[in-house]
Amino acid sequence: MEIQAAIAKIDQYSSNEEGNKVEIIERPNGGISIVLAEGKLNGNRSKGVSMKAVHAVLNLIAEGVPDSASARVVLHRIRDEHRDAADVNISIISCDLRSNTIVITKNNAVPVLTFEDGESRFLPLDADPESHKYDPVVYQFEFRLGQTFILLTEGVKNAGSYSENKIDLRTALGSLYDDDNDEPGVQDIANNLLNQAIAHDSGRPRDDMTVVVLKVSPAITKDIRRECVSFPINQSF
Repeated sequence: MEIQAAIAKIDQYSSNEEGNKVEIIERPNGGISIVLAEGKLNGNRSKGVSMKAVHAVLNLIAEGVPDSASARVVLHRIRDEHRDAADVNISIISCDLRSNTIVITKNNAVPVLTFEDGESRFLPLDADPESHKYDPVVYQFEFRLGQTFILLTEGVKNAGSYSENKIDLRTALGSLYDDDNDEPGVQDIANNLLNQAIAHDSGRPRDDMTVVVLKVSPAITKDIRRECVSFPINQSF
């Protein structure tokens, strides 16, 4: 088996300040972690808060601190540093080779979408998400071939809300697995869900949008690790 992961993201339309930050790190005991953060300062999107949260979590994970403890420390640190003026949604998905599990850690009510055995579903959310604002909830799953997990940000979750054309994420995901289609790759899933969210906002995202996809797949090549990055440069020559 191998873990495949992909990320697709876009900033809010006509904005110079992004509020989402996502990074990948190799875990000290094997595996990878992907950390996603949405920061706000005084109610406004904040790249600084997002970057601070992601980098602090990554540093703690690199030192061997468990994901949930890493997130908890960083959430309290940001709250204390900014005197409650800053908020941050943190979502972490890890492939932990020590326990042979997928671990998802999050402190927010943005749903996690999954696909397995031909069925899409949302992970259950706590009835009181505020109770996890500084004490993240943790989900853990043993490795199973075909498992697909999708982390989203609020911009994707709320796409189309302002035009009464809100995206149905389960339907959007299910459309990729129609009988006439080959099983999509992780980058195809990330790109397609992001594009559908953008379309529901009439091509002008009203908030930053990020989609993170992680899948347990059959191994393609032994012992080779691969990464691919595409980063747009908005510059006139």
